[in-house]
Amino acid sequence: MATSFQTRIPVRYRDTDSMGHVSSPVYYDYLQHAYLEYMFALLGLPRSEKLPQIMVKTSCEYVAPAFFGDVLIIESKVTGFGNKSFEMEHIFYKDTDERPVIARTYSKHVMFDYDRNTTVPVSAEFRDEVNAFQDAVELTV
Repeated sequence: MATSFQTRIPVRYRDTDSMGHVSSPVYYDYLQHAYLEYMFALLGLPRSEKLPQIMVKTSCEYVAPAFFGDVLIIESKVTGFGNKSFEMEHIFYKDTDERPVIARTYSKHVMFDYDRNTTVPVSAEFRDEVNAFQDAVELTV
């Protein structure tokens, strides 16, 4: 069974709302950060390169609040492939012994050729890279 790639994010004061909770739009920033960390690690590209896909859909289910000073662990994995797209799941945990779930987020991405300005099929090579990467990921927490 594949494990998940992990990204750690400390909650900053500016991420919180007037109630002291992480503000709902900030979860989408965290999701995008986790996605980028995953893809740059998977593809081995320099940060100056464009990723060969575009995020086209996101959703978030808020489960419990996070606060300034918390550290979140986001476990990301590709959960499915379409002809030109793939879907990811990102589960947010609070970095404590109990590891409570804070949020569940989902994203959909389409493969994209910037030179031709068009979507392209998901290659067998990309699928194989994702599967090998996810099988090799070790949980470090």
